Amino acid sequence: MTSSRDKILNKLREAQKPFPDAPPRPQHYLPVALVEDMSPEGLLKQFSRIVQELHAEIFVVEGDEAACDKVIELLKSHNTTNLLAWDFKHIPVQYLESAIKENGIAIHYPEMHDEFRRETIETIQAAQAGLTGADVAIAATGTMVVSTGPGKGRLPTVLAPVHIAVITLDQIVARLEDWLAGQRAQGSDGLWNSANVCFISGPSKTADIEMQLIYGVHGPGIVQVVVKK
Repeated sequence: MTSSRDKILNKLREAQKPFPDAPPRPQHYLPVALVEDMSPEGLLKQFSRIVQELHAEIFVVEGDEAACDKVIELLKSHNTTNLLAWDFKHIPVQYLESAIKENGIAIHYPEMHDEFRRETIETIQAAQAGLTGADVAIAATGTMVVSTGPGKGRLPTVLAPVHIAVITLDQIVARLEDWLAGQRAQGSDGLWNSANVCFISGPSKTADIEMQLIYGVHGPGIVQVVVKK
């Protein structure tokens, strides 16, 4: 006996496909955003310029030690005593976790899917900063792409008033299309396996209130990016 579900699905399968005369998708598209210099340094220069135009800050450093020192400096500048963070295997700086702890900063790795959710909320709501890595950075738009996954929760990017992200030079790509093409080439597993993908372009902002641009309404009002070369 055919179920109602099967009847509906069979009708959908038998239905004529829309736009039968539509041409096939082109193999190549014209880029939407202009990127003149495709070298690593050229991409970094454009990414840095756009990030600053978006009212975020960017710091370019050489190596793990300098990156570690810069993150500690930024955390201290915000008087951070409680930090929300990703698992440090997703943040590309060696020894950063131990350095933060040595400076008396408590690190919280918020997990909201267990029986201690209420206690977790009470603990993390006063955190001064969030610290993460990123999947990729887009030079054309000054955007960081951040997907969720094990050890990579969303809260460190949205809850605290300050978001500090650490990326490496080789994570900067020219355009969003380039990243998406790479995802398709890999079967898009990273996208399918993520419950959430965020595109972060500077601090949280809105102009809904009397057309006045206000920062930090729906998320961090300060975004700082450390690029490790």
